[in-house]
Amino acid sequence: MEHLYYKPSGKIPVKGIFISLITSFVITVILSIIYIALQWFIPFIYLNIFIAAGLGFGIGGGVFVAIGSGKIRNTKYEFVLAVLCGLLGWYCQWALFVSLMSEAEGNMGGGMWVRSSFNLTGFWYILTHPEILFQAMLSLNDVGTFTLKHNTISGTLLWVVWVIEAFIIIGAPILFSLSGRSTNPFSEQNDQWMEERDVEGKLKTVTDPDQMTEELNTGNLKSLKQFLPVDDLSNDYATLRIYESPGDPVSYISVTNISHKADKKGELKKETNTVIEYLRITAALNYEQPSLQDINI
Repeated sequence: MEHLYYKPSGKIPVKGIFISLITSFVITVILSIIYIALQWFIPFIYLNIFIAAGLGFGIGGGVFVAIGSGKIRNTKYEFVLAVLCGLLGWYCQWALFVSLMSEAEGNMGGGMWVRSSFNLTGFWYILTHPEILFQAMLSLNDVGTFTLKHNTISGTLLWVVWVIEAFIIIGAPILFSLSGRSTNPFSEQNDQWMEERDVEGKLKTVTDPDQMTEELNTGNLKSLKQFLPVDDLSNDYATLRIYESPGDPVSYISVTNISHKADKKGELKKETNTVIEYLRITAALNYEQPSLQDINI
């Protein structure tokens, strides 16, 4: 089944390196600033895990945008960039936090500072001097940075909290990159990402993906025209997505089964299962039509 499915070319344009690095780094720094601002002004400690997740996946989204802008078709590069941005995001938010701590005045007890001001010089100094940053982390760990049920959290427990926070911020972009932008179909002929469009209508549920793949590989596209009647109210069906580029003779398709199953409360929950992803199609697909009704078979 070689070349049956889309496989990234692995190309990394020189221009794309600069675009992806600048774009992802700028987005990461901005999100890190927003992250600390939210933590600083929102007093609900229980929300911190969600804020951290927002930063992590936000950085992952930034890498996605950067890879797309740079036209990078190399999954290893995207993975490395995700790791770098995750580390940068974690480091930047700590540098900003420590710089704010150095300018803080007043406290509510338990190490909770309530007033501070941003100092660009101080932030840059801490950012470029990691030894000072890590020494500050040790000092903050001794006194604690927040309270929980009127108890100051410090020492080992605080280290655990910080490790979990780091795991989320660094791990989320990595997880995001595993199915990131570089894996999406790209037209080497037109030097652009292929356009995506969902075909209108519902296909019959695909019960045997392997058989369907074999049929499509021979040029028999009849299974892609097995649409359910418009008035069919079945909860189980399949959807079709096409990836194509004008003038490029090669297109790709993904087929996803949709089902609805009742939960314990009897409510229907939607479940999706992509049974065919990025399958190469060389038969003629009518680019102008919003559906596959005019496929040449």
